[in-house]
Amino acid sequence: MTTAMRTNGPLPRRPKTDCQLADRVAGMETPMLTEMAAATFHLERLVERVGTPEQELAAYRTGMTAARHCDYVLGVADRIRRAVDQLTAPYDKPATTDTATGTDPASDAA
Repeated sequence: MTTAMRTNGPLPRRPKTDCQLADRVAGMETPMLTEMAAATFHLERLVERVGTPEQELAAYRTGMTAARHCDYVLGVADRIRRAVDQLTAPYDKPATTDTATGTDPASDAA
């Protein structure tokens, strides 16, 4: 956590998480960004390590079928997408002609 000059009393403490990355960067970002960055970090590491669907299925200790595993994986991914959409919805802005076309407004001034 970064140090700062105290003004009126102790600095507010951020809650500790189960993620070392989130706890390390918590003083640099808002709590929402810290959690999103940590989740992204975990997903990116997972992409590097994940095996084939067959290898994932073999990790079950129960009689999970390939179809049920597939449904479960896709269901969790949908939950992740919905959560990200809910978090970012307040920040969405309508596309302007500049962002929609990919043109740079500064280049139009020339």
